[in-house]
Amino acid sequence: MQYNELDQLRDRAHRYLLDVDRPVESQAIARHLFGPQRHEMPEAQVVVRSLLDADPRFLRTHCRRWSARWAPHLQQSACEAAYVVVDLETTGSLIGVDEIMEIGIVRVENGRLGERYSTRVRASRGVPPWVSRLTGIRDADLVDAPSFEEVAPRVVELLDGAVFVAHDIRFDQPFLRWEMGKRELDFPCRVGLCTLQVSRALWSDFSSHSLAELATSLGVSHGKPHRAGDDAMAAAGVLMKALESFNGSTDVTLGDLIGLEPGARPAARRSAQS
Repeated sequence: MQYNELDQLRDRAHRYLLDVDRPVESQAIARHLFGPQRHEMPEAQVVVRSLLDADPRFLRTHCRRWSARWAPHLQQSACEAAYVVVDLETTGSLIGVDEIMEIGIVRVENGRLGERYSTRVRASRGVPPWVSRLTGIRDADLVDAPSFEEVAPRVVELLDGAVFVAHDIRFDQPFLRWEMGKRELDFPCRVGLCTLQVSRALWSDFSSHSLAELATSLGVSHGKPHRAGDDAMAAAGVLMKALESFNGSTDVTLGDLIGLEPGARPAARRSAQS
């Protein structure tokens, strides 16, 4: 391809990402640029990643999707946004095979703790011994727990209208999205945020960014590690410490927070690009 052709493709991708209301996968952009006959070809998605990586107008989000850096859905003030912090305990790590056995959810709005929800979830798959050792949850603890179908309406209600947050978003978000999709439930969160990645940017000098170590370093309460309710509360505490570091500035946007790089502050990044 000639340089002008590459620039045209970037411009088309940018216009597309400004129009959609959420970050999208490389495959969706490839479909828009190259059509339905070619979008699933591996080389098409490689081209998309190469095009967007080289252009500061684009942002790779924490859930490994793409957005225009100044897309409307990323322009909300980070300090004023509504967040829903989620942690899952599961019977293992294989999506589509393993199942959710505990959910912890904490709402954070305007930098303050909101609703909290935690429940065990009855799983048809047995809890492996190594998972029981890690979490303390055994098969017998789940016998009388509600099914995912029973708790799903409450989960959807808490997620609605908020930024999805998890300490390891690449695990919790796809796992929950898959469980909901299996039951034909829409996943209501448009944007995702990973407290692990935020902490690596804001506190790059910390020796560890595990949730337990972060809680200790930041003075955040963390009652029972590897229990969904306590892990969600600890991650919510990390999120609030991150928001406090901006001193209540309404100029820091969700896009700034997601695009934050180690050692940088959002205000400095924005002024450098303006």
